[in-house]
Formats: sequence, structure tokens, C-alpha cells
Amino acid sequence: MKFDIWTFLFQIINFIVLLFILKRLLYKPIREIMEKRRGIIEKNVEDAEKTKMEAQELKRKYQEEMDKLKDVRILTFEKLQEEVEVERKKLMGRAEEKAGKIIEKERAIFDTEKKRLETELKDKAIDTVCVFASRLLRDISDEELHSAIYRKLLKEVERITSDITKIEKKDEPLTIEIITAYELSEDELKELQKTMEALVSRKVNINQTIDKNLIAGIKIKVYDMVYDSSLSGQIDSLKFRLKGTV
Repeated sequence: MKFDIWTFLFQIINFIVLLFILKRLLYKPIREIMEKRRGIIEKNVEDAEKTKMEAQELKRKYQEEMDKLKDVRILTFEKLQEEVEVERKKLMGRAEEKAGKIIEKERAIFDTEKKRLETELKDKAIDTVCVFASRLLRDISDEELHSAIYRKLLKEVERITSDITKIEKKDEPLTIEIITAYELSEDELKELQKTMEALVSRKVNINQTIDKNLIAGIKIKVYDMVYDSSLSGQIDSLKFRLKGTV
């Protein structure tokens, strides 16, 4: 490779020119920035020293105040402790009283809720038993059982009519509503009609209605009085009595 002196001299000149340009354009601004930075650092150091001295002075004054308060604190500590103890006892007393009231109230609520739940459970148990009994009786009841209940009712007609005779409407025919689980025959209706007419001493008209929900037996309605000898009525009566007991 051949060495070219003129190329070498040209590159040296370019390098010198570049250094001159960099010095003119960058050296002076960078130097100014560094000088400013140094000034800021020196000022910060001075401010820090000043702050440190102020903090030390404040610490000294604080220590003096603490030394002054130390004696006062020693003198008042026992008194303050006594006052705190008295206040603590007051607060504890009020807290215990409030807690007692809360416990008493919660106990009353618990007792009420317990009684309500017990009653609800008892009623549900009674309802379940009565539903079961109704289904059982519905499965085993028939016209023969119905007739037996009807014959028993005939024996109690005198007791029923004793209430009717107390009503002063002897000049009017007596209308009786018969609700029955099984239809009564003409003979049975006539037998009941004659028996009641003899007891109340006036004309008796009987209207018959069939209601299978009675399971077996008869329900008699006269004026606002109801005499229920049906099995469903007996179950309802038993349910009412059971729910009325504790």
C-alpha cells in the first residue's frame, strides 16, 4: 500500500478544524453548565449545613423543654394515673351495664324465637299428622262407616234440637241444610225429618248436599249453628285442640 503524504496532511487539517469547531460550539457551553452545576451543588451544601445547624439548635431547645417537663411529668404522673383509673372504672361499669342490657334483650329475643319455632314445628307436626289421618281414613272409610256415624247422629238429635227450640220462630217452617259424605236415602231423610219435627214441634224442610271431603258422616246447618259429626270435622276439631295445648 502506497503512503500518500497529501492525504495524510489533509486528514490532519480536517481533524484540527474539527477540534476547533467542537471547542467553539461545545466546550464553552459545557464548561458554563458545569460551572452552574458546581454553583448549585455548593449552594445546596451551604443550605444543608445551615439546615443541619438549625436542626441541632431545635434539638437543643427541645431537649431543654423536655428536661423542664420531666420534673412536671414526674409530679403529675401519679395524679394522672389515679384519674385514668377512676375513668377506666366508670367506663367498665357503663360497659358492663350496657352488655347486661344487650344480653338480656338477646335472651328475650332468643326465648321468643325459640317459642315461635317450637310452636311452628308443633303446628307443622300436627298438620302433617292430620293430613296423614285424613288420607288413611279416606282409604278405609265406606258407606257402612258413614251409616254407622249417621245412626249415632240420630241418637243425638234431641241434644241438637234443644238449641233450635230456644229460637222463637215456631210459626215458620224449619229449614235444615244437610251436608253428607254419602247421599242419604229417601227413607233416611224421612226418618230424620220426622224425628226432628217431633222434637221441635213444627214443619221441617231438609236440603241435602253431597261433599266427599267430609270422608264420612254428616254436617247439619240450622240458622247460624253448625253440628259437625263428619270425620273431617272430627280431625279439624282434634287439630284445633292439639294446637291450643302447650
